[in-house]
Amino acid sequence: MRKLIVLFLAVTTVATMYATDGTTFTKITAWSEALDMAKATGKPIFLDAYTDWCGWCKKMDKETFSDPRVAEVMNASFVCVKMEMETGEGIDVSMKYRISGFPLFMVFSPDGIPTYRSSGYQPAEPWLATLADMKDPAKKLHAPGITAPVRLAWPEWHRASYGKGNTRKFPDTAVVRAWLAACPESDRFNEVAWSIIVRYDIGEKWESWAFANEAEFKSRYGDEVDALHERASQRYFQMAVAKKDPTLLDKAASYAKSSSPAEAEHFHLRLDAMYNQRVGNWAGVGGAVRHMAEKSNSAEYATEINEYSWSIYEKSSDPSAIADATWAMGRITAGNSPDWANLDTYAALLYKGGKLTEAGSAAQRAIDIGKAAGADVSETEALLVKIKAGK
Repeated sequence: MRKLIVLFLAVTTVATMYATDGTTFTKITAWSEALDMAKATGKPIFLDAYTDWCGWCKKMDKETFSDPRVAEVMNASFVCVKMEMETGEGIDVSMKYRISGFPLFMVFSPDGIPTYRSSGYQPAEPWLATLADMKDPAKKLHAPGITAPVRLAWPEWHRASYGKGNTRKFPDTAVVRAWLAACPESDRFNEVAWSIIVRYDIGEKWESWAFANEAEFKSRYGDEVDALHERASQRYFQMAVAKKDPTLLDKAASYAKSSSPAEAEHFHLRLDAMYNQRVGNWAGVGGAVRHMAEKSNSAEYATEINEYSWSIYEKSSDPSAIADATWAMGRITAGNSPDWANLDTYAALLYKGGKLTEAGSAAQRAIDIGKAAGADVSETEALLVKIKAGK
């Protein structure tokens, strides 16, 4: 059980402190609370940026922050705070640090300058390595353009795009582009402008301007400049889907930053699968999945292969798509220790393709491996019942 303690700070705000059966966090509603605690202890701030609806945030609480090894490091090293990001000053913090995916974690110096950023759920073991990186001066963020103050002169339409649920409203692209056009030249590099440039579709004209000034943005915001490339890549992908023009995928891929030719190829294959799924070309999805599985390093594609193969099982009746996905899942589940979830997908596809004997064997194997790992295999057991009934 979480132990709730009301902590009255020296200031007039009230925060809730509790332990996730390990790591002790303080829930805050004002960023000044975190700064006051950091000043009092001399420790850096660890921010867990969460939303009420974020399932992975809850999983991080339950499985990672509760781990005694994790708790020992975090409690000793940081002032740990949680902030809900879609209400009150949480919106200001989201806008300031361009937080749009959850869970997201940031570390700040006691004076409020960000030093590290990480996103997504991590189990305890890899999280311990991430914590070591957070404390490593060599891994520190270099973004001198980010200042300490949280409340900046945000356009109201920008704030509206960070609201909760149905209150969230994105501006028309014409509003964004007109704002950039009216913005003084010297202000187009500040934090407010940067946040707007990487959040919205700014159009080809302003996109070209941003890339022409990429070096200046990089000098101010460090690796955040990669968001320019991500935004441009997303724009061309969306255009490809809207126009049903797969040739635009090459343009989308060209903007993505990749560390190696293999990573670039991986990204292009993902785009191909996503595009075909979006336009309803299931034979194309199956072809992309088969292409991923044909790679010598196909294990690196296992997540995508499983994801798109499951979509084919659920949504497609195209024989070629089912055959390609079945072949791909068979390839990545071959061997002595396959992942039980991948075996589950393989069994489902075999069942859909009418290969009941093979489907039964794969399903039973998935159940055995899943149970040994402590997983919930009830859906696979239900599938096995259908397979046996089909025989």
